[in-house]
Amino acid sequence: MNLHFTNGTIVTPEKIISSGVLSIENDTISHVGQEIQGKNGITIKIPGLLVFPGIIDGHDHLLGTYMPRVGDRRPYRNWLEWDNDLKSSPHYKERQNIESHDLYLLGTYRHLITGVTSVQDHIPHFVRDLFNHNPAVRLVDGYKMAHSVTSFALAWGNGIRQEHEEAVRERKPFITHCSEGYDTETRNSVVTLEKNGAVSEHTVLIHGIAFSDADIDLLAKRKSNVVWCPVSNLYMFNDTAPIKKLLDAGINVMLGTDSPMSGSVNIFEEMLIAKKYYWETYGEDLADETIFNMLTANASRGLFRDDLGSLEKGKKADFIIVRGNVNLPFQSFVRMNYSDIMLVVIDGKVRYGDAGFMELFEELDIPFQKVKVAGSEKLVNGDILGLLKRIRNAVGYRKELPFLPVEPWE
Repeated sequence: MNLHFTNGTIVTPEKIISSGVLSIENDTISHVGQEIQGKNGITIKIPGLLVFPGIIDGHDHLLGTYMPRVGDRRPYRNWLEWDNDLKSSPHYKERQNIESHDLYLLGTYRHLITGVTSVQDHIPHFVRDLFNHNPAVRLVDGYKMAHSVTSFALAWGNGIRQEHEEAVRERKPFITHCSEGYDTETRNSVVTLEKNGAVSEHTVLIHGIAFSDADIDLLAKRKSNVVWCPVSNLYMFNDTAPIKKLLDAGINVMLGTDSPMSGSVNIFEEMLIAKKYYWETYGEDLADETIFNMLTANASRGLFRDDLGSLEKGKKADFIIVRGNVNLPFQSFVRMNYSDIMLVVIDGKVRYGDAGFMELFEELDIPFQKVKVAGSEKLVNGDILGLLKRIRNAVGYRKELPFLPVEPWE
């Protein structure tokens, strides 16, 4: 099926196209410009709306999709201290009543309604594959990994050296938590990686709170990547990565939400806290375009997904249509909220949208539920209401989840 979205403001890597055309054929972007090429297909006019690449969330744990946040002994020295508190909390025990495949589905719907189209779920593939049934968004695949870089790391993967070597050989990212805390081992995480030959352009390091200047110099020299998770870091450690030094060094930085039991409610909160922290810490504004790049082109580069992260011919047809100020597109991106997400397309398939796009859903024969999301009338592909019902039945009461403010719309 060919679709042509016309009269919108399209944000491409090179320029912003006013009154532009974005065409897709099946799962691929077939044309970006100012004139429709070819007459076949369906034309959808979107005047006054912005078209962005789909958001790529650089770090989450979908099996941890639950709330409230947990942690009574903050700030922690490392992730393990927090994890021990998590495992002993009544909220964790409550979460255990929910089927794992429903937690995965819950996590992907959490992202879908915010315009996130791809997520890097940090967990071994064999675990994810057991429970990842029909996710609402794309889960980034094909990575190599370790849990973290200490003696108390979870036994994920085949060891740092082997996983990294396979990543280089297969042109994939090697992803691990790193420098997430302040004990001696955690502080020495980058040194440990270097001893194992695992610092390269394939290396993706999550958190980096305790990076030293020497660590940053090495990461910059080796063209490594960092996923910044300010909300989770500030909650657990009252601190976060030395983000200005990372950016000034030219390191490729992505943005991640982490699990909502320690991290942000959604990507909207993550973007705003990132700006707020930067201003309060450095007395400078973190440019909206910089945050936009962290969630699109930077993430595509760091995760070795050349087919994602921008609106260009030949890329995957992953994009979002957003209500905002067409004269301030990047500001509109950073400040958007639930009501501003007008349409989400993943792999060329319309997955979520505003009630104003009902005719498109019907013309494409896409099954949908009518819901209100934070009070706005939306259409969602899939059984999101059935999911909420199953979760509430599992925990035995009407559980409210701030990251999924969904109710029926009749």
